[in-house]
Amino acid sequence: MGDSFVFRLPREIFFGTNRGNDIGKLLVNIGKRAIIVTGRKSAKESGILDIITQSLEHSRLAYAIFDQVEPEPSLETVDKGLKLAMDFNCDMIISLGGGSVLDCGKVIAGLLGNGKAIRTFFEGAPVIKAGIPWIALPTTAGTGSEMTSNSVLTDIHTGIKKSVRSHLFIARLVIIDPNFTLSMSPHLTAVSGIDALIQAIEAYTSPHSNLISEALVLEAIELLWNYLPKAVHDGANLLNREYVAKGSMLSAMAFANSSSGPAHGFSHLIGPRFSISHGETCAVLMPQVIRYNREVFHKKYSYILNKLGFEDVGKNDPAEDFAIAFENFLDQIHLRKRFKDYDVPIDELLSVLNTNNIGKNITENPRPFQTSDMIELLKSSW
Repeated sequence: MGDSFVFRLPREIFFGTNRGNDIGKLLVNIGKRAIIVTGRKSAKESGILDIITQSLEHSRLAYAIFDQVEPEPSLETVDKGLKLAMDFNCDMIISLGGGSVLDCGKVIAGLLGNGKAIRTFFEGAPVIKAGIPWIALPTTAGTGSEMTSNSVLTDIHTGIKKSVRSHLFIARLVIIDPNFTLSMSPHLTAVSGIDALIQAIEAYTSPHSNLISEALVLEAIELLWNYLPKAVHDGANLLNREYVAKGSMLSAMAFANSSSGPAHGFSHLIGPRFSISHGETCAVLMPQVIRYNREVFHKKYSYILNKLGFEDVGKNDPAEDFAIAFENFLDQIHLRKRFKDYDVPIDELLSVLNTNNIGKNITENPRPFQTSDMIELLKSSW
């Protein structure tokens, strides 16, 4: 953990039940014309979109709706959103949805005034100036995109999936309303929540962790560990939803200001290839990453175990005890623990390593990876 770090967050974060109902009042001093970026159906079917539009209308704010965001946002979708935003002459972008919707709205807001198409920025051109204010209203608890400065996009022609990143993308305002997560299915609750938990663990063991991120993730790990299983089994209980939303928020704050690790890195290679969600892929990988980093994070794993109340374990081999505890946790929230359970052939799984797309979250792991180590880790995850 270094002594020098930068810590960036959205300018304002509003947390609480029914906070989303106040969006119109909160935005009157930010802009007058908004594009609402959302998915194709869930925000409509849950009634959340109506709550947002009624609040905007009550505050006499003009809006248009862009509801074409797919689960893996494409460059073409971003370009369509950019065109609508320019044609509507909007002065703010509201994202209402899960991680893909947040990522799409974020990059549309960030690129306005910088260019009319995403491709040059996807290929590495820097974002020179601030776009227009981006407002994030997550309807899931887990991706953390509302706090981050990057958008994960996919070039459907090449299959390449990567981030467009700029500190200028950080949200102007975030509203986290646990009410908005009530319509999540048990499976989506589990998949989103496990992503938040793994983000917190990997932010804690990140080579870029810092004083603030460590304090945030330890609280996040405890909240998610204790309340995610309850939210999966009793999703109508608003208190369970509130605690998971808090844990996700704290995890995202930390994760956005440190970095992720190999579970996320390998997931980016494996998930899209086999159409397994990011949270589920990370969940399979995390116990093996914990075991691989056994010697490097002996003390940190022991500390997490103690924080979670595992007083009688962790004394001899904290990594193994933590990996087993994590696998038991996956059983509690009904997530699979091996890639063979997703019908992924072992040879195809290993073939993801034949790529030049090995990211920093793998190459910067404090215990370096040789190719043979990567093969063994994936075999043990199979």
